[in-house]
Amino acid sequence: MRKIFLACPYSHADAAVVEERFIACNKVAAGIIEAGHAVFSQVSMSHPINQTFVGKDNAAIGKLWAPVDEVFMALLDELIVLDLPGWELSGGIKREIAFFEARGRRVSLWSNVAAQFT
Repeated sequence: MRKIFLACPYSHADAAVVEERFIACNKVAAGIIEAGHAVFSQVSMSHPINQTFVGKDNAAIGKLWAPVDEVFMALLDELIVLDLPGWELSGGIKREIAFFEARGRRVSLWSNVAAQFT
């Protein structure tokens, strides 16, 4: 069983794009689970919680999540990045990639590994 941290671009000026990213991330996480692997889907967990933060911008919310993410990243063996448009601009994804690479753990783009989960 692979133990995967699933990263996905999240923040966007258009709330509809944020919602689309949330749904896409959930679908990928479900596929990983159906393939028999463990996954922590950060966006799946954080999106409903983020909606309750009042008066915080994206940077402040990201700062709250960084230490929480590290707890999960430390427990998992690999990172898969859901490479939706804009993924390479995400500060959170950059931080997650650096974390896994610094520990010699696998980092993959979903578009390169999706076939392994079907």
